[in-house]
Amino acid sequence: MSVFIKSFYHKFFPARQLLIRQNGEVKHVVLASWFQFSIILLILATVTWLSISSIRIYTQTNKISDIEQSQINKQTLWQQKVSEQQALQATQLEQLEVLEQKQALLQSMIESLPASISKDAIKLDEELQSPINEIDGEFHEPLIDEDPKSKQVQLTAPVTFATRTARLNNYYEQSFTLLGSQIKERHEAILAMVRGAGLESALDQHLILIAQTNAQGGPLDIFDETKIPSHFLAIVDKLLILNNLETFLTELPNTLPLANAKYYISSNFGLRKDPVNSNHAFHKGIDLAGWHKTEIFAPADAVVLRAGRNGGYGNFIELEHKNGLVTRFGHLNKIKVKKGELITKHDVIGLMGSTGRSTGTHLHYEVLLNGKQVNPLKITKALSRVW
Repeated sequence: MSVFIKSFYHKFFPARQLLIRQNGEVKHVVLASWFQFSIILLILATVTWLSISSIRIYTQTNKISDIEQSQINKQTLWQQKVSEQQALQATQLEQLEVLEQKQALLQSMIESLPASISKDAIKLDEELQSPINEIDGEFHEPLIDEDPKSKQVQLTAPVTFATRTARLNNYYEQSFTLLGSQIKERHEAILAMVRGAGLESALDQHLILIAQTNAQGGPLDIFDETKIPSHFLAIVDKLLILNNLETFLTELPNTLPLANAKYYISSNFGLRKDPVNSNHAFHKGIDLAGWHKTEIFAPADAVVLRAGRNGGYGNFIELEHKNGLVTRFGHLNKIKVKKGELITKHDVIGLMGSTGRSTGTHLHYEVLLNGKQVNPLKITKALSRVW
């Protein structure tokens, strides 16, 4: 083996002479075999070093590029998640504003319900009164699913924002639907009473008066109707109409002007035989008999139009109520009000007697609608069905 190496060594690296001519002189330099071999080894070592260094540099450059690209990808993904979170949060905040408007409107409707509609059917629990949980921050940050590997499996799933929102929306939908049906039922009952009592013209006057009323005001506190469903607002409008009807009821002489159990009806409205001459006659009111000096009450708020003697009526009172209604009281023993006086419902206006064209102690009671007598019992009976 050593012979082969030596043979190879002397064959490829024989001693060589280099002739160098300089200034007319020729010099020769002998390149020994070992020197040539050393030069070749040096060149190979240099090339090898350069190759290895280049490969390392290239590898490191690729690694750096990969790291930078990974960082860019992570940053892009992070920005994408941030954008998604911001979009989710904006959506949730918008949904919260809608819930808050529905909540505020429902609360206002409940507070505005007339006494004829029970408020017990609609109950606002703590969750509904405070849809935003300030402590837990439940609605201040977008809710995202957590990595199931990061925590142990929970026995009960948490209530998500979407679940709670759906539950609240369903609650509001049911509540407004219930209110709408109750308002409609009450509205129809009042209109049926108005038709039954023949008070359509009085109601028309009331609605005209309401439309002309301009003495209103107060701080601006309105709802954002862009966030409230139109059918919710329609129910609110129906409630406003119902409240006008309820006001109309309070303005009517809805009771007889005597305390219960202190009178009996001695003569009804309409055709009868006159109590004095027994001829056929038309009785324009009703006669309510009772004890002498029984107190007579105002059946509704009114202004005293007349108070004094009035022919066959004897001691007489005439009251003007709203919506074209007038009441008359005859045969009084004593008058306790004066012309032009403002009186309220249930105020004592006089005492029962038998003055004027009368055969005994009683109250002659008339109700006029736009100047025409109507049956007082028809009105009070109709009104009793809606009170």
